[in-house]
Amino acid sequence: MKNSTLLFSCILCLLGHTLSAQSYPDSGFENNWQLFENNTPGKSDYWDFVDGNFTATLNQLYELSGDQGDAPLTAFREENAYEGNYALKLVSNTMIFGEPLFLPGAAGTISINFIDLACILGQAFPYRPLQFTGYYKYSPVKGDSAAIEVFLKKSGQIVGRGKMLVYQTVDTFTNFNIPIQYSSAVQPDSVVVIYAASAGYDFTSLETLMQCKGQDGSTLIVDGVAFSYQQGIKQAIMSENTFLLYPNPVKGKLSIILQKQIKGKISIYDYVGKEVKTIAFTGSTLEIDLSELAAGSYFVNLMENNHVMASKMFIKE
Repeated sequence: MKNSTLLFSCILCLLGHTLSAQSYPDSGFENNWQLFENNTPGKSDYWDFVDGNFTATLNQLYELSGDQGDAPLTAFREENAYEGNYALKLVSNTMIFGEPLFLPGAAGTISINFIDLACILGQAFPYRPLQFTGYYKYSPVKGDSAAIEVFLKKSGQIVGRGKMLVYQTVDTFTNFNIPIQYSSAVQPDSVVVIYAASAGYDFTSLETLMQCKGQDGSTLIVDGVAFSYQQGIKQAIMSENTFLLYPNPVKGKLSIILQKQIKGKISIYDYVGKEVKTIAFTGSTLEIDLSELAAGSYFVNLMENNHVMASKMFIKE
């Protein structure tokens, strides 16, 4: 058990580094991949998310060698995607460090507080979505199950959460809609998303993390995830395109610069998901007068053919 504790301290250090906080949202599954060079003898280079990405994996463990342990890859850039070029594939597996230690094929927004031996969960996010949606496939092994989980927090306390468990084989991309149930009327300040190919995980502490259960080879693939608000509004968190907003915070006019020319519209929503302004346009730049909006937090959806291409937040002073 001593060796196991030391090993998982190493694991969690890697997670804490990889899952550092970033502005929300980002382009996640589609654009933020990097081919990492692996200097461990006998092991190949591998694809993983860039450091600081919204979602992170356990793939850095693959570089361990010798007395550090022998870990497999558990996350992959999947080319059979629901939309775009790539999806995220998670595969549960077992690493060896004196004794077998199960890795649940998990990815998410997790860092570790070593003083309290607890997980720190969350990205800055001051909104109250109604659902977490997306598309998935799943291949269980020997009765295993997968999980997709989201919860929202205020000052460290959970105020809303939703979770989906998958027990059966799903071999074509299937839509999921996870309702978020709120226990408080307060406005959240952070959000957590967890994907796991084996649902027997517990990120409460180091000890509970070491007790993960599941079956090697259970495989979960996810793509096209978003938050849904009232009136069918969606905010993509793994969008394919990015755009610039400035100034942010803004007092009067907000400038928007896109990566490419589009024919679509810009929609602006307040903190409860109510649409406050929509502008149709063609091109790659736009200036919007926001002087009539009340001070507060808003987010912008870039839409083309009724599809949310990208989302960003801004503050109106």
